[in-house]
Amino acid sequence: MKRLLGLILVIFGLSYGDTLILTDGKYQTYIQQEEFMVAEGENIIGPISLLPIAVVDAVDVFADNLSIKRLIIEKTSQDWKKNLLGKFVTVEGEGRVIRGTVISIDDKYITLSSKKGFVITTIPKFSSRISSHLRWEELFSPQLTLKVNSQEAKTQIFKVSYPIKGIKWKISYVLKIRNGLRMLKGYILIDNNTPVDFKRINLVINGRIKKSFKDMAVPPFTQKRIEFIKKQIQSADDLKNLPVGYVHIYKNGVYKSSKRLNDVFR
Repeated sequence: MKRLLGLILVIFGLSYGDTLILTDGKYQTYIQQEEFMVAEGENIIGPISLLPIAVVDAVDVFADNLSIKRLIIEKTSQDWKKNLLGKFVTVEGEGRVIRGTVISIDDKYITLSSKKGFVITTIPKFSSRISSHLRWEELFSPQLTLKVNSQEAKTQIFKVSYPIKGIKWKISYVLKIRNGLRMLKGYILIDNNTPVDFKRINLVINGRIKKSFKDMAVPPFTQKRIEFIKKQIQSADDLKNLPVGYVHIYKNGVYKSSKRLNDVFR
């Protein structure tokens, strides 16, 4: 029986083929696709970096024709001090530069294991800083490790699903009235209120509207606007079956008001 320790370097949550599913609930669903070589028998797979905004208690892993025996998640904290524990950092300030692994840190002092030995120093203030060679996502991303059994040596796709927080979406319309003609455009507005930069993801809308898009990008702390409908309207009948949202009305290029969809012709 052969055993293989599967190790890969995962680029922070941006692997090609990942899917973001938006629903009307509080949380959205992220499906992360990872590829590993597995050997016949027992394998240790990972670590796999999850998004920092993952709700890790709800992580689910699927691998076709593979038995997943154990799942271990190394959680992280939103407290940067806790996440620096065990990490190599540089402390600069007051004419000093100290490098070492963080043993403990509080409001006033940081304890390091350095090449020169055990060091306790005050946390620098103002223009001084504590820095790490690790990126933000490496400090705040939960790490997933799997123990699996395989009947044969092969390349295996693992689909890791979990809820994420900080992503919201809604429907919005713009109605332009000019020379008696009414042109309505409908948009899906996606608010990414997180530092996560989604690149080349498959985006699925599965709520008030059902749409899917490939190779989409949703940058951090931005609103993504996607047009899903454009049509001329003449009466309330033309608004039937459209998802509920606010309509922002312009007349001859001048903004007039915003109304609910059902109130446009009232």
